[in-house]
Amino acid sequence: MSCTCATVLVMASASQAAPTRTVVLLRPAERKRLEKLAAAERVSSGEILRRSLRSYERPTSSAEDEVITALLAQMNTSLDEALASIRSARAAIRENLDKIDAMQQVHARERRSKRA
Repeated sequence: MSCTCATVLVMASASQAAPTRTVVLLRPAERKRLEKLAAAERVSSGEILRRSLRSYERPTSSAEDEVITALLAQMNTSLDEALASIRSARAAIRENLDKIDAMQQVHARERRSKRA
């Protein structure tokens, strides 16, 4: 497995201990993703990693969980409705294509009978 090393200086606030250097092994693609995220956010790679750690530490409340659950249920309902709509539209398109094909066949027969 090919990995690159990313050295991260962990910054500390006044109430924390002095920062320490940490070596993290990343695959080249992961290192590239980290660098792109850091560039997009205009922060260091270390800051991206610190933010990632904080996102794992942040507990969600039961109220947040309920909201998320409700939003997911609503999203699933909307997706089901969208799928039903797409299936209905595809069926209508198929019917119209079949009608067009039938009309073209009738028209072709009429042209052949006029020639004869």
